[in-house]
Amino acid sequence: MDGYAELRAFRGTHPYRSVMVAGVEWKYIAGAVPEEGMPALLVLGGGFSFGDSAFRTITAFEPRFRVLSPSYPAVRTMAELVAGVAAILDAEGIRSASIFGHSLGAGVAHAFARRYPQRVDKLILSGFGLYTRGHARLVSAFVGLFSLLPKGALAAFYRPRIARLVAGAEADERAFLTAYTEDLFAAHTKESALAHLAVVLDLATHPDRYAASSTFERPDDVLVIAAADDRGFTAHEREALLAAYPGARAYVFGGGGHLAAVTHPTEYADVVERFLEDRPLPAGRSDNPAVAALDARLAGFPASHEYRTLDVDGVRWRYLSGGSGEQTVLLPSGGTRMPDMHVLLIEALERDFRVIAPAYPAGAGIAGLADGLAAILDAEAVRQADVLGSSFGGFVAQTFARRHPERVRRLVLANTGSPAAAPLPLLPLLIRFLSVLPESAVRSLTGRNWRRWFVAGSQEDASFWTMLLSDVISRLGKEDLLSGLREMGEFARLPAERAPGVRVPVLLIESERDEAFPPRARAALRALYPAAEICLFAGAGHGVMATRTAEYIATVEEFLRRP
Repeated sequence: MDGYAELRAFRGTHPYRSVMVAGVEWKYIAGAVPEEGMPALLVLGGGFSFGDSAFRTITAFEPRFRVLSPSYPAVRTMAELVAGVAAILDAEGIRSASIFGHSLGAGVAHAFARRYPQRVDKLILSGFGLYTRGHARLVSAFVGLFSLLPKGALAAFYRPRIARLVAGAEADERAFLTAYTEDLFAAHTKESALAHLAVVLDLATHPDRYAASSTFERPDDVLVIAAADDRGFTAHEREALLAAYPGARAYVFGGGGHLAAVTHPTEYADVVERFLEDRPLPAGRSDNPAVAALDARLAGFPASHEYRTLDVDGVRWRYLSGGSGEQTVLLPSGGTRMPDMHVLLIEALERDFRVIAPAYPAGAGIAGLADGLAAILDAEAVRQADVLGSSFGGFVAQTFARRHPERVRRLVLANTGSPAAAPLPLLPLLIRFLSVLPESAVRSLTGRNWRRWFVAGSQEDASFWTMLLSDVISRLGKEDLLSGLREMGEFARLPAERAPGVRVPVLLIESERDEAFPPRARAALRALYPAAEICLFAGAGHGVMATRTAEYIATVEEFLRRP
């Protein structure tokens, strides 16, 4: 049966009901006649939806739930929508219900849970986040602009965007959704469409009125569904929503955008059903919202950070360049040779700084890496930068500062050493040993060492960092890994004396239990930079950036913001 046939059959058996709320008529669909004592499920759709837009969800769940699905009248405040939802429950004699909201509907559910927490059994929030002030201002300008334009302009704006969202659906379903979207555009007036945007804006601009950021601490009763590539809300906005539900379960789709239910219908339905039936979520997804948020950011990072390329003396370099601000932060990669391990740091710094983060080519040598960084700064028209090097990146940063001191404004050296105390004893022997091993063995040994340094067994987000390390090492060849060891040896042979020309403010970040750079190595680095400021993370290991990310980022940002 095609989509329209299903919809016609549904409409024939599910007429609208109505209730008056403060002089405004609310229409809603009620599922099949329920059995005595059947739990209720309230389905709240997105901005352009009507009550019967959820016909498949209602049909799927009405054998087990008393399902209600409202159409939203053209009111412009979240308070009015919340009151209307409560009135529908009252009209049906329902004390409490599980609530499943998507997009605007998730915003209504979010506000309803704070106004009437006792009326919420379970809560599912899909495709939603808490707008930042900047995003709210943008939406306000959008509403103001389209209030001056004809209705057709609003449809023309959304039509290509919805087409992209449904592009991942099966052909027949894509055709139905495309045609049905046109029906929704036709059914809405300009006032009703803009009113639904105004409601989301009302929630964003009056967070205190709706207790939008207050916590709802019933972790077993809340599920947050997100897609890593959902452009409707930023990763930061989705994280803000998760923070309002401490301990809640989360399920993140790697793709699917704002309409993951359309592009992944079977998986999406399975997740919702499992949650409502108190069954474990499908394997392979995180039940930990903090880790789910990290997964979403990791999955979305490549889409917003495309590599640029530059040829330097016949060697092809790749690097990321993003963010904005008067200051530029140059972020040499560590031993992983690509900036992926710095994803959280890059995203944080890009809010206030321009960030340039290179991936290293194989075989360049330590001096070649330093000179490559200078060439990238030239290509990006950056005269001087703050340089932050961690671990092996600290070796590159120091070499860069020695060879190009005039390009350095401030220097941050984190969990690294000096030429007099580089890690890995018997390095030449190790290089010879690894040279005769197959690539898979070199990767395995390297990965084991990295996990020992970067991932703590008790870390709540250890699975995220383990996954990230595994992904990084899978993209490195044997020559990449051997190049890193050779460059480390070259750095160790540099003069173990204060770097000539380096007279800039220096911050040394150390970890008390750093296996890679123990106290002797840290003392040697301090001797090299006697005027440096020192930040010691007590009890932390080499991977402090991963284990204590927020503190690490705050320390770096405070130092870089100084005049």
